[in-house]
Amino acid sequence: MNHYIQATKTYITTHRKKLAIGAAVILGIIVLITAIVLFVRNSTPKIVYQPANACGLITLTEAKELLGNNTLNSNANNPVVSGNTAASRCGYTDGNPDTNNMIVAAIIVRSGVNDKGVQQNKTDFEAGKPSKNIETVKNLGDSAYFNQKLGQLNILDGREWIILSYGVGSAPEANTVDKAIELARKVLPAFLTNKF
Repeated sequence: MNHYIQATKTYITTHRKKLAIGAAVILGIIVLITAIVLFVRNSTPKIVYQPANACGLITLTEAKELLGNNTLNSNANNPVVSGNTAASRCGYTDGNPDTNNMIVAAIIVRSGVNDKGVQQNKTDFEAGKPSKNIETVKNLGDSAYFNQKLGQLNILDGREWIILSYGVGSAPEANTVDKAIELARKVLPAFLTNKF
């Protein structure tokens, strides 16, 4: 046993420089990996609230009640996180091959994934509200307005900013607030119970 201890001491004495360099390299790698992990952890937003999925707000069956039996899902995506918010889109069409007369029901949801995102939604909702050609919609979410020029119903409710369009896709300016509320009844039934 003493032989092994003596051999180890001799090896350490003769290779001290190489061992010190090796230890410094290993320590440097550990510090670098730790710095990278901390940077990645701190640079990505913390998702505190699950973002809403737009197609989870209205099923194909519910869309068929609005658009008829030939209804098609025209676009859908899972929420995409960008900064402190996440956006999801879902669209249905009545299946009309004449694109000039195709009826569209479209939903966009921007969710705040943390408190900063919720505040950003509130700020952007107010900042994005046009000064004219809007109609305030009462008893819908925390705040709602219909943008007549774009044919969109904008609803701010809790963590979500929901934008609804329902009408002829090629002429959104012809959309009406009544049609948008009809879509909202399908998308947000819990918010609309006994309010209209």
